[in-house]
Amino acid sequence: MAIDLSKLRKLETPSASVQSRRPSEDEKMVVLVKLRQGFARPSYLVPRGEISAAMFSTEVPVSALQRIESDPAIESVSISKSLPGIR
Repeated sequence: MAIDLSKLRKLETPSASVQSRRPSEDEKMVVLVKLRQGFARPSYLVPRGEISAAMFSTEVPVSALQRIESDPAIESVSISKSLPGIR
């Protein structure tokens, strides 16, 4: 079943290309997660990289975005974008 990303309130505005498609629940996405002040990282999210004590990247199936949405420890989440290579 596809997930409508526009319905997720904690998801920072995704790009038009991401909004135009509906990823399947098992598709993996790299996301940046920002925690609320005073909260610890939820154990179900394994960081790929730490940006700060309250922000990290992680790879999750799209179905996990609904769990992230309802988690009080998470302030916001954004879909990571690939950066072009530097020449």
